[in-house]
Amino acid sequence: MLEQSLVDKVKKDMNELNRMCVFYAKTKQEYAALTDTRKKLEMEKKEVEEKQKKEDKFLELVLREQPKKTKVDEVSKNLQQTIEQLERLSDSLNNARTDILRKVKELRFPIDPHSSSVNGSITKFKTIEGAAFEDETLQTLCELLDLPCPLNFEGTTFYPNEVVVNATSVDEAMNQIVQSVQGLRFKISDLLNAYSNIDKLCERVRSSDRYPPILEALFVSKKPLSVTELAQRTGSNKNMIYNTCYNMLRGTWSPKLIKRTPNGEFSLITTGEITMKRYTEKYGFSLPRTQKELGKELE
Repeated sequence: MLEQSLVDKVKKDMNELNRMCVFYAKTKQEYAALTDTRKKLEMEKKEVEEKQKKEDKFLELVLREQPKKTKVDEVSKNLQQTIEQLERLSDSLNNARTDILRKVKELRFPIDPHSSSVNGSITKFKTIEGAAFEDETLQTLCELLDLPCPLNFEGTTFYPNEVVVNATSVDEAMNQIVQSVQGLRFKISDLLNAYSNIDKLCERVRSSDRYPPILEALFVSKKPLSVTELAQRTGSNKNMIYNTCYNMLRGTWSPKLIKRTPNGEFSLITTGEITMKRYTEKYGFSLPRTQKELGKELE
């Protein structure tokens, strides 16, 4: 039997983590809804601007009257307020991710070592009574750690009320869990290092028109892309894409955001995924850029 004082600490840890993940999920929903509002306002602004141009021209040339406050002003004001709200929510999301990762790094995992069962090559442990991962918590952890759901890492799978290990004995399973938890904590440490520099990395991406289209294309694709594919998706030429990607692989980029695969394609690494998630939350996706605009700083 585990000491009650330890059980109470585990329960407290899990309750805090579950609450943090509920807040994160709710904030994500708010962000998604506000993003839709922003898109609608951007479309509305474009439409009313076109209409206003025609009306202004008529007023000026036919009625000899200067344009006054218009619908465009109202929509622009609403759009700016929405953008500011999105920036605040983006900050909340980023802080929530960091807080959750820090919590998990120091977490007392709610696994009861005295409640196990072996069935062939599978060993199961029950979670400590009253201390379990909620579904929303596991989904959030899978998202933040970039792991499959249900949460699986190095042969150990975490479910709400049990932990399943690829092991033929309890001793082997316990060793496997130790390795899995240690591995998770190392992974989280790397992620936290990236988060500590996240806004500086975002500003570095934003410092030039050549970086965002390429990184956005890789972020959306979720898979490696060749120079030809990147050129097609960004509207730029292959030589420009090649030079820009290699610029991002130089020592001046630390930490790096991309890597080159053995077959010559480019993909985001974990730091790149984290950076572009934060970047698109803060600034949205860039407008399509022409080859000329992308090449200004490479000429």
